[in-house]
Amino acid sequence: MSIDLSILYSNTSSTGTMSALAMYKKLERQADENADEQAEQAEAEKIKTQIREMENAAIRVRNAQYKQINAQIANDVAYFQNRAASATTVDELINDDRFLKVIAYANGMEDLYDSDRQHLRDILTSDMSDPSSVARQGTWAEQELARKYSFGASGTLVDTSGNTVGVDADGNLVNDGSGVTDLPAGLAKLRGLTLDVSGQAMLDSDGALVAGTDVVSGDASAYNAALGKTLLSELTATEAEESYAYEGEEFERFKTRTDIQSEVEYYRENIGTVESVDDLFANQRLLNFILKAYDMESEAQYPGKIRKILESDLTDSDSLANRFQDPRYQEMTEDFSFYIFGTTQLTSSPTVDDVVERFQQTEYEKYLDEQAPGVRVAIEFKRRLEDVSTTVQLLGDSVLREVITVANYIPAEMAYQETEAQIATVEKKVDIDELKSDPDLVEKMVQRYLSIKDSEASSGGKDSYLLNLFA
Repeated sequence: MSIDLSILYSNTSSTGTMSALAMYKKLERQADENADEQAEQAEAEKIKTQIREMENAAIRVRNAQYKQINAQIANDVAYFQNRAASATTVDELINDDRFLKVIAYANGMEDLYDSDRQHLRDILTSDMSDPSSVARQGTWAEQELARKYSFGASGTLVDTSGNTVGVDADGNLVNDGSGVTDLPAGLAKLRGLTLDVSGQAMLDSDGALVAGTDVVSGDASAYNAALGKTLLSELTATEAEESYAYEGEEFERFKTRTDIQSEVEYYRENIGTVESVDDLFANQRLLNFILKAYDMESEAQYPGKIRKILESDLTDSDSLANRFQDPRYQEMTEDFSFYIFGTTQLTSSPTVDDVVERFQQTEYEKYLDEQAPGVRVAIEFKRRLEDVSTTVQLLGDSVLREVITVANYIPAEMAYQETEAQIATVEKKVDIDELKSDPDLVEKMVQRYLSIKDSEASSGGKDSYLLNLFA
């Protein structure tokens, strides 16, 4: 729903200003519509959340199963590698179903393992020099598996120089004729040796055994890849953005104004060049943009004060930011966190986007107030009232004080009284706790304030009630 500003011009005003009360009511309707829409979205998100939680519960159950499977696979792999390293005969491996399973699943022969395990053993132990062997009579894949492991090789392994290959006391392969345990030829591939066509261990130019493909590690990895489970990721909610209360066609048009776009583009293009607090305060345009975003444009004339506030340690109750009643100081200091992060947070994409949104909204509300003076005070009153808990705080905030005094016909001259006397005067008219707990009471007070201001405007009020309100 758009806000047609043209219908809000007061019929009683000769100056062409708009009725603040009419503008406010129109904005309230816009805000209510946006709130209703957001409530519908929240309800839809609630349903999505319930569905997501059910799906995530199923995912957690599945992941628990996957973890058990992966743990078993890891156990199988460790067993396979240990057996390959410690075996002294081919038979003890071939007759070990657990060892055989890793080979079968790693090489795509799981069906054979499940249906005809003996045939798998016959393939692995085939003599590849015999055309009538099981592997030679089988498929290409079966022949490749037999060659890969060469379990069918018989006798003690010798190298190409005729030296016996064995295992020393430390488990190392040697071929120097020393007293070692002879290595069965069928275990040569498991120990990572390269064999020639005749099944002898190959030597390099120095007479050392040549290492070959690590079939054990390769099949261990292939087994894990074949059976291992990748844990499922739980579904996450997309973070819902809280919409601007007065979001609508009028606000969208306002954002396209040349002056607004120019400032936004400059800020986005240049804030990334800020590497220190000095850089920020050296660029007045960037600093002013930030101050406008936080509705503190009037503070631009006090750069030293603003810098000390922004560099405050909020954990220190005596820091400058904490000594001000106005919550905007603490909010700005917390958002940028110069004391902790330097300018890193200031120039991060989320912060840049947030500052730009603040700038657009604040400037829009200023624009509305130009059309209907008093509207912005009413908007700010409802916002700031949430952070107030005492009458002293209320009196210390220029916006809150303005609405409370005007709406309750408290003379401006009260400001010349002692603080205690001011508190007593206000508390005769307003109970802060009751006001905060009753939205209808707040609404009536705001509308009474705007009605009085409209009346003053139409009768040519003496002084501008907006002077220093946002200082």
